[in-house]
Amino acid sequence: MIFRQGSISCALLAVLAVIAVPGRGAAADDTETIIIVDHAPGEAARDRDRALGDAPFVTVLHPDEHPAAASVADAVATAVGAHARSLGGLGAYASVTVRGASPGQTAVLIDGVPLARIAAVTTDLGRFALDAFGQVDLYRGAVPVELGGAGVGGALNLVTRLGPGDHGERIAVSVGAGSFGARHARLHYGADHGAVQSSTTLGYQAATGDYTYYDDNSTPLNRADDGYRTRRNNGFEAIDGATRWATTDRSIAGGLRAAYKRQGLPGSTAQPSRAAALSTGDAIGDAALDVRAGGATGRQLAYFLVERQHLDDPQGELGLGAADRDFLTLAGGVSSTWRIALGPHRAVAGGELRAERFRDRDAVGRQPVLVGNRLGAAVTAAFDLVIDPPDARLVVTPAVRLDLLRTAPTPMTSGPDALAPVATRRDLVPSPRLTARLAATGALAIKGSAGWYARLPTLVEVFGDRGYILGSPELAPERGPSADLGVVWAPAAGLGDLDRIFVEAAAFGHRAHDTIAMITSAGFVSRAANIGDTQGVGAELVAAARYARVLSVTASYTRLATAQHNGDPNLDGEPVPRQPDHAAYARAELGRRVLDHLAAVWLDTAWQSASSLDPGGRFRVPGRALVGAGARLELMHGVAAALAVANLADVRIAHLPLDPPPSPQLTEAPTALTDVAGFPLPGRSFYLSLDWTY
Repeated sequence: MIFRQGSISCALLAVLAVIAVPGRGAAADDTETIIIVDHAPGEAARDRDRALGDAPFVTVLHPDEHPAAASVADAVATAVGAHARSLGGLGAYASVTVRGASPGQTAVLIDGVPLARIAAVTTDLGRFALDAFGQVDLYRGAVPVELGGAGVGGALNLVTRLGPGDHGERIAVSVGAGSFGARHARLHYGADHGAVQSSTTLGYQAATGDYTYYDDNSTPLNRADDGYRTRRNNGFEAIDGATRWATTDRSIAGGLRAAYKRQGLPGSTAQPSRAAALSTGDAIGDAALDVRAGGATGRQLAYFLVERQHLDDPQGELGLGAADRDFLTLAGGVSSTWRIALGPHRAVAGGELRAERFRDRDAVGRQPVLVGNRLGAAVTAAFDLVIDPPDARLVVTPAVRLDLLRTAPTPMTSGPDALAPVATRRDLVPSPRLTARLAATGALAIKGSAGWYARLPTLVEVFGDRGYILGSPELAPERGPSADLGVVWAPAAGLGDLDRIFVEAAAFGHRAHDTIAMITSAGFVSRAANIGDTQGVGAELVAAARYARVLSVTASYTRLATAQHNGDPNLDGEPVPRQPDHAAYARAELGRRVLDHLAAVWLDTAWQSASSLDPGGRFRVPGRALVGAGARLELMHGVAAALAVANLADVRIAHLPLDPPPSPQLTEAPTALTDVAGFPLPGRSFYLSLDWTY
């Protein structure tokens, strides 16, 4: 947790409070949402109004509730219904799954602009510093049509905050350092210029990542050669900058964001890499304008995205040979969304055009350049039907999004169809949905949704990747239904010594048809294939409160049951790999003034049950509980110091059960603590930060 001036209240502990921002960044709060409760006084939970007033289930993650060096993936890992997987260490590649859906079923956007997925199925959330944004909105299940069709899992929208902070501060400076060479520095300036508000951020982050891990030397049944080794080539350095401006009424808004990161690629413990590295540079910009025509208001949006990656593997440690490859992704689009009030009701309609281009060039292999293009068009429509006006107690919203996409590649460079003409691929993807929210009382809301979602296969899945992945032009999109139903209770005032009360309970279910997975066909060569269906059903519970204005507690629990439906009897009915059946997060913070200075201590724990490593469920990862702790102290007005400790118990070993056991004395094998086999996670780590606001 990063410890900021003024962050001692339980409002900061309500990170798991479910709220919705179904618009494009900070510019859409008053145009995308029908609020069906009045503004709550200060003793209510953080973001109470939107938690009760919006239909989608959304967890809002705030940077001031997490460590200064935290990535977006680190923060999402604490959210109810979400599960993050990291390749190990600060800045390492990390993906997220929501409600048991595959990583590709969760779309990622920045200020409402969707990141390109023409080549990669998911986005590396480990390369985004959480502190570079004002907040992160994690949609679980239903997603507003304006943010795209999304997937069965939902969507993640990284939002820039405009203007001064909650306490009027314009300047925020944060520096810190910690274990394994971790360090950061960040400067933020947010101002109110009268009719215009702005936000400018510049940040630096780095680590050496040289932590020790337990290594079984790839002989799990022989403990004589086990020991602790140091992770090598695991460091990174990253810089990022962003500026965003908007009028006070958000009718005009625009921004530019750029980042660069260079990181070592250490490989797995069984096949380490000493020299491979990846550098990534990207830029994203957007501009939005509201116009009025008669009784309708339209938001016009234009955006672009550029991402360049360079993979350097001079010794061929990652693949079949040396590599010196450049990957370039270009994307751009425009959209127009119109809203009109029809008495107490509201209609929304819009359209979008988008173009993406991906290029893969190999300087070492001297193979032909791989190029792909994707053009897309979409139409959206929604209608907010308000029943029992003027109290707006029930709002029912049917909506639909229809995407038409055209994908055109260069000929495949490998496999039986190498250099043969490739037909252009066309896909028509409908995404209908229905949401409803009922304000039962001023403090109680019941809401739910049901819809049909899809994920298109990527260019690499369809057309291959230089011999390592064979093309599968016949791949069908992943698609399927998703539904949820839940209740939110958030009283505006306290109950005795308890205040800032927030409780949410929800049940959900989804099924993905034609799930896409990589299947090894011969040696190192793989091919993407539709392997069948997967499904997930479960429940979520979140509770938070503050006692006597001193002790703040928040807790969440996710119950998930997943299953594969496959023609292979060895896989049919088995759980989806790496999705724990049970997961919980809890945090307690004690804060008060000591010698007229704000002080606080906190303790949290994240627990998950056992999960399988492979589709057949033959290898299991035992459950684990990781504990963190920290303290913060206000040194003077506007200046605070904090110490955070992650993995307090220094858990570095997991014991894998052996089924069947080789002998009665050998029923389990120790292995490194991992999210992904072969990529160990760090043990105990410390981080000290100093923050100044003005």
